[in-house]
Amino acid sequence: MISKKMNTYESWASEISVLTGQSITRQAIECRMNPETSVMIKILLKEKLTEGINKTKFKGNKEILSKFERIMLEDSTTLNLPDELAKEFSGNVVRGKKKSQAKIHALYNFTENIFSFLDTHSFTNNDQSLSSKVLAYVNKGDLLLRDMGFLVLDVVKKLLKKGVFIISRKNAQTKVYDVQNGLEINLAKELRKNHFYDKIVLVGKTKKIKMRLVILPFSPEQANERRRKAKLDRDKRLNHSKEYYELLGYAIFITNILQSKCSLKEIQKLYGLRWQIEIIFKSWKSCFSFEKLIPTKCKNTDRIYSMINLLLLYILLFHVVWFNAYRSKLKNQEEHLILSLLKMAKFFMQHFSLILFIGSYKKIIKQIKSQCCYDSRNDRKNTMQIYGKLVA
Repeated sequence: MISKKMNTYESWASEISVLTGQSITRQAIECRMNPETSVMIKILLKEKLTEGINKTKFKGNKEILSKFERIMLEDSTTLNLPDELAKEFSGNVVRGKKKSQAKIHALYNFTENIFSFLDTHSFTNNDQSLSSKVLAYVNKGDLLLRDMGFLVLDVVKKLLKKGVFIISRKNAQTKVYDVQNGLEINLAKELRKNHFYDKIVLVGKTKKIKMRLVILPFSPEQANERRRKAKLDRDKRLNHSKEYYELLGYAIFITNILQSKCSLKEIQKLYGLRWQIEIIFKSWKSCFSFEKLIPTKCKNTDRIYSMINLLLLYILLFHVVWFNAYRSKLKNQEEHLILSLLKMAKFFMQHFSLILFIGSYKKIIKQIKSQCCYDSRNDRKNTMQIYGKLVA
């Protein structure tokens, strides 16, 4: 029904009737949208996540990969829901009206292309409140890449104690101090001298965690775009300083990876892999039409939870089973072909029913080669090419 973009009880009843040969009414489907069904689907999703089915590790020289057990990407994305659900899924306020939004918090194992967890929350559960969730899923030697929203220093200390490597963007509120004299470092002043920074510092006004601070400049175009967005989107109650806008011209990371293990440039490239989860989120919204499939005017929260978790189950099967399987087959057949997640997501959405019924691997792989791989270009590299270069 996802591939057909049909989300009504009537269409579900009709489809199930055809598949089972029984007469199913819309009322029967509606009665199943209850707490028991919602819990059952959530348990099923959790079981499939726990199985870790069809893992496929990247192959190549282990010079970079051997430094980390796994590369883990953490992020969250927001889904807009019918306004009628604002009480259950509280969102932001637009023009004085309370909106309804859900947040999906994900931990993605980039090394094996599997998810460790996919959790649904209200929008009001900010990233900082979800920061500690990751502790149960990362192990010694893993590399965790996370955005500044998840930067909670108490959690950072626990990650370091577990022996986890982290690279996180630094937010403007987190202060850094000189290791020798304990004084706060004026980053804008330092960067006016050299335009880059790579030193051990103390992070946090009270925590004073010893970490490596890595700063690299954005291109002039990127810097100007970030400043333009900041001026448009910033909270009108804030009055950002000149130094704040100066620092928007730089990528600022905190990490516990020593210079002897990874160079400044390697830190930047490794963190760049985090955009793979942004591509995954984009595939959910633009290819799988995640938000459009949520019924409008719906007030049944069990139906919403059920649909979101069913969608996540479908997405899990797509990423872990189909995408992994065809990527491996292409890798074995034609080394130069690189499968595009977005193109394949679109392909599966358009032809899902036909793919199931055709059942011919040769016919499908021929079309996937033709329609779902990155174009060969010399002027720009995709995420998988960047990753391939790191491990080559």
